[in-house]
Amino acid sequence: MIRFDKVSKTFVTTAGEVHALSEIDLNIEKGCIFGVIGSSGAGKSTLVRCMNLLERPTSGDVYFDDVNLTKLPMAELRQMRRKISMIFQQFNLLEQRDALGNVCYPLEISGVPKKAAREKAVKLLEMVGLSDRIHSFPAQLSGGQKQRVAIARALATDPDVLLCDEATSALDPGTTKAILDLLKDINEKLGVTIIVITHEMKVVEQICDKVAVVHNGEVVETGEVKDIFLNPKSKVTQQLLFPHKEGYDMTENQRVFRLSFDGQSSNEPVIANLVLECEAKVNILGASTEDVGGKAYGQMLIAIPEDEMKVARVKNYLNEIGVHVIEESYK
Repeated sequence: MIRFDKVSKTFVTTAGEVHALSEIDLNIEKGCIFGVIGSSGAGKSTLVRCMNLLERPTSGDVYFDDVNLTKLPMAELRQMRRKISMIFQQFNLLEQRDALGNVCYPLEISGVPKKAAREKAVKLLEMVGLSDRIHSFPAQLSGGQKQRVAIARALATDPDVLLCDEATSALDPGTTKAILDLLKDINEKLGVTIIVITHEMKVVEQICDKVAVVHNGEVVETGEVKDIFLNPKSKVTQQLLFPHKEGYDMTENQRVFRLSFDGQSSNEPVIANLVLECEAKVNILGASTEDVGGKAYGQMLIAIPEDEMKVARVKNYLNEIGVHVIEESYK
């Protein structure tokens, strides 16, 4: 669907050159939900803007359905861009138009007759759960409702790809979950390929099939979300999964382990059972877990005394109950 071949992007500023992307190789399959995650300044937004050539790469090639976008004349590129829609963090709605008018706008630009445009816009607003707000103006809508209008507008031209650039960053956690559920539903019903740009690992965990981790303009890790979640290979990914590890109350002669929960029953007292079964003193350094439908998802850091026999016992027990565990280095 979308493929990057050695894509680099350099900005020339008064202070010198800024290398935003460096020889990115990436392959996004049709129909998937693909996450691109990284901290602020990692190059995520530049990467997504290169996907539809709103930013033209300094070098390398961008392919869409095996068509090299970087080689197309501008008129043909505009036609291809109609297949790639985008939603933004700040919604970008037209304040002087109501919800219906905002969704109609791209259809009007495309020359769709007014009646047909209104009928399609009404259906799209119903799809995103706003059938009762079609005549509300942006100032009368909540943040989540504004983003629903933006999603409906992005779908108006029947795109093959939906680019979501930090689309939930301005929303509260409950609204974020509702918007991500909506995007997942759209992916399943319409088959639209969705690319999610975010700095939040929880967003990736909730919605994405695959993920690429970006740092300093490079892709440091890519793969299935579950594989990345359970066995992060780079320090960058580990920090995104479980940030702020500095400052924990630790003593000498302790071993530190990261536990990954990917669907165990949230009612199971894992740590209490671990203490009883392994007769080991466990110090919980921190946790970032949540209950989703009675299942536990997230990460936890624990420290146990540096006793080889007890360490082996703890590892074996956690493996037996299906909790993925890797040792962390805090030296």
